[in-house]
Amino acid sequence: MKLYLLIILTLLGVSDANPRQILPRNPRNSEGHSDSAKDVFSGILASNQDTSRVMIQGDIAVRRNRNALSCPGKSCLWVKSADGLVPVPYRLSDNYTSDEKEVIKGAMDELMVLTCIRFVVHTIEPNYLRIHPADGCWSYIGRVGGAQDISIMKTGCLHRGIVQHELLHSLGFQHEQCRSDRDKYIRINWGNINQDKERNFYKLSTQNLGIPYDYQSVLHYGKYAFANDAGKPTLEPTGNPGAAIGQRVGLSSLDVVKINTLYQCSLCAYLLPDPRGGFSLQPGQQHPNISKCTWLIRVPEGKVFLQIESNSTKSSQTCAFGNIKVYDGASRESPLIPGKTCGATQPLWVMSTENLMRVEFEKRNEKINFKAAYASASCGGFLSSPAGNFSTPGFPSKYPIAVDCFWIISATPGNKIMVSIAPFNLESSPRCSYDYLLIRDGRKQRKKCGLIPTLRVASSGPSLLLHFHSDASVQADGFHATYVFAAIAP
Repeated sequence: MKLYLLIILTLLGVSDANPRQILPRNPRNSEGHSDSAKDVFSGILASNQDTSRVMIQGDIAVRRNRNALSCPGKSCLWVKSADGLVPVPYRLSDNYTSDEKEVIKGAMDELMVLTCIRFVVHTIEPNYLRIHPADGCWSYIGRVGGAQDISIMKTGCLHRGIVQHELLHSLGFQHEQCRSDRDKYIRINWGNINQDKERNFYKLSTQNLGIPYDYQSVLHYGKYAFANDAGKPTLEPTGNPGAAIGQRVGLSSLDVVKINTLYQCSLCAYLLPDPRGGFSLQPGQQHPNISKCTWLIRVPEGKVFLQIESNSTKSSQTCAFGNIKVYDGASRESPLIPGKTCGATQPLWVMSTENLMRVEFEKRNEKINFKAAYASASCGGFLSSPAGNFSTPGFPSKYPIAVDCFWIISATPGNKIMVSIAPFNLESSPRCSYDYLLIRDGRKQRKKCGLIPTLRVASSGPSLLLHFHSDASVQADGFHATYVFAAIAP
C-alpha cells in the first residue's frame, strides 16, 4: 500500500466544511472479507445456529465441572509481565488461508495498539489460545489453562468485530447487557423472549470498574438478540429510545477503557471511531510519565483524511525533541511516512488507503502542543505527476450524495500548479453552504459552487488541496479537472 502525503510548509486553517459519513461500501478487513452490515452479535448467533456445542449466552463455551461465567478474584486474567505488558500466546490453525489469518491478526493489532495486551505466537507456554475454524464463533471466559480453544468459523465469523468479541471473552469480559447495573440503562422485553432463552438475559455479579454503560460495546447484544419474533426487540435503551445498540465494526472507545482498567495498563492510547473528529495534546493534557501517545483512527467507511493543524515541537535535523509518525493501517508493520515530522512550521496532510490510520507521537525533551482533524474520505488521493486529471465520482453522471473527496496536488520545488476545471456544475447555495469545492492554497481558501463555464486555479506555491463536499440532498453533474505544473517566475 502507498500512503498519500503532503507536508505543507505553511500552517493551514481547518476547513469550515462539515464532512458527512460517506455512502456504505463495506470496508474490508483483508482480501475477500468485509464487515457485516448487521451488528456483531447477530452475526455470531447466525453462525452458531447449527452448532451442537453446549453454550450459554449464545457464544460462551461451557467448561466441565466449572461455572462458565465465574472468574473469582481475577483468577481468569492473563498474567502481566515485569515490563507492564500482558502476553497472550496464541496459535492459528493451518486450516486458515493467509488472507483469513490476516483478518484475525488485524483484529489483534487493534487491541495491541490501544492496550497493554500483546498477542504473541505460541512456543512453549503452557497456557495459550488455540484459534481454529470449528463449529461457529465461540470462546471461553478468561484464561482457563492449557490449550484454550476459540472457534472462528470461516463462514460468518471472519469479521474484525466478531474476532474481537471472542478475544475479549478470552481476556475475561462478559456481555455488556449482563452487567449488574444494566437495568438503569436498558429494558428487557421478556415477552419477546422464549422461556428457554431467558437465561441468556440474566444479570451477573460483574466488576463494572467505574466505567459507564456502553451501548456500543463490541460485547453488547443486538436489539433483536434471541427474539421469538424477528420484528420485536428484546432489548431497548431506557431514557434514550433512539440510541443504537450493538456494534457493527469493532471495539468501542469504552471497550478500550475497560481493558486498560481491568489489566491496569499504563499507556496513552485512544480509539477514534467516528466518521469525523479531532484530537489534540496540550500541556495540561499530557501524561507526565509516558513518552508516547497513540491515536487509532477507524472511520466506518472509506479512507482516512488527516490534517495535523499545528505542531509546536521544536524543529531539529534529528527531531531530538519529539516527532509524529503516521501509519497507513493499525500496526507498526503498516507503511510509514518516510522520515520524521517535527517543527512548528510543518503541518501534515495525509490520506490512508484503508479505513484505519495510526498516529503516534513520541515525546522526548519538549512539551507538545498540537491538534489534528480527520474525516472519512470516499475518493481523492495524492497527485504528483507533472500533469493529470480528476473528476467527481461518477462523472459525467450526477455525483452521489454525502461524499467528501480530497485531492492533494504536490509539484516539484520551484513549480506552481495550474488547474482548469470544465465543466463545473455543483448545487448552488448562499455562501456555497451545501455542495462545494473548497480550494486551499497556502493560508488562503475559497469555496466554489453553482454553474461555472470554466474555473481556473493557480497556486502560489508547489502545493494545493481541493476538497469536494456534497450534502444529503440535490445532486448535479459535478466537474472534470486537469492540472499541469508550471515554473514559478523569478
